Amino acid sequence: MSSNNTHNYIFIDESGDPGKPFRKDSQGNKIATGASMFYILSAVCVDAKKLFVAENRILEIRQKYKYKSEIKSTTIPIKMYEDLLEVINELELSIFYRLIDKTKYKGKFAVKGNRKLHNVFDEYNLAKVCKIAIKKNDLMGVDVVIDRADRRLLDGNFESFNSYLKNKINTKTLRKIEFVTHVDSEYVNIMQLSDLVSGAIKDNFTGKNKDLKEIIIKRYLYKVF
Repeated sequence: MSSNNTHNYIFIDESGDPGKPFRKDSQGNKIATGASMFYILSAVCVDAKKLFVAENRILEIRQKYKYKSEIKSTTIPIKMYEDLLEVINELELSIFYRLIDKTKYKGKFAVKGNRKLHNVFDEYNLAKVCKIAIKKNDLMGVDVVIDRADRRLLDGNFESFNSYLKNKINTKTLRKIEFVTHVDSEYVNIMQLSDLVSGAIKDNFTGKNKDLKEIIIKRYLYKVF
């Protein structure tokens, strides 16, 4: 996918949560917090033309299965799941994902003070996935569309987070990210495709279903280390 031909978009969704999985009691013993032991971010890269085609293909599959609810990896029929993942191969979409095993993660999860509503773990990893996707696809002036998460709100808006993301990727001379938008995935079909990718990677990681990830042709799926 090249930035020279048409406008480009990156749709980013996640699986798991960015919370710290353990805390320590007064004796230093680990206590589970209930947060997930993993965190997965998936970015679907698509140009304007393929975005239109992908939206139509997803609608066709919805109609085929008479499925009217939001497409979620945890609720759709497995055959429908497989058909939707095949859209990635049909349209040769590039997918970038980062999977973090939080039991092995040594960095910070949250920051205190004025940024208490932000999670540095989430911000850093989302920016990393986005940066690699833009670099590998040689994109410029891209629109980044992120599944809305209220933890990224500060003072009632997303501007602080958006500035953080742009500052990590844009330079003084290169405006690689043009806009950042936060949306409810329920209303954006291709965002739901990103959720399915995250779900397939999660199921592969947990051993629940290793077949789903294998549907995506390897050359379209990039792991961000």
